[in-house]
Amino acid sequence: MDDKALEVLLAKEAIRDQIYTYCRALDRIDNELGYSVFAEDSKVNYGPTFPSGTGRQFIDNMLKQHRHMISTHHMMTNILIKVNGNKAASETYMYAACKFPKKNKDGSKGSFTVEARCRDVDLWECRDGKWLIVERTVAGDNTMSLVPNHDFENYNTERNNRKDVSYKVFEQIENL
Repeated sequence: MDDKALEVLLAKEAIRDQIYTYCRALDRIDNELGYSVFAEDSKVNYGPTFPSGTGRQFIDNMLKQHRHMISTHHMMTNILIKVNGNKAASETYMYAACKFPKKNKDGSKGSFTVEARCRDVDLWECRDGKWLIVERTVAGDNTMSLVPNHDFENYNTERNNRKDVSYKVFEQIENL
């Protein structure tokens, strides 16, 4: 493998890591982590959910909504990345399940889940050695659906703080 091919491979892996970091930021409600994926001057268009603004504004808006949910689960698949020097483009299929609280007719607490599917189409730049989204357009070419729940208690998880077990595990590796 020549040096250029290795550089492209490393860039793709760094971008893929940022895509997964984005999901982690949403699911753990970690604003700072979410900011780390977007350039400060980024442009975001999430259609009717968030038609225009910066990545930071989008993260603030989305996580404000997530704080009212019981849990969220974002997954990224079919990631296609093209790299040209310090610029790149990607298309990523996104699936999200968002669990909302509800009050049942009998007054008991319950929940419902909304599933969403779309594609994130991103332009990237490598700035100071870090790949950042400079422009994101979401293609909402799928549907949102309401899913009946079989409620289970959440376990081994925390949201909207850094007490989640995943932070502890990653810190162990970082402190070696």
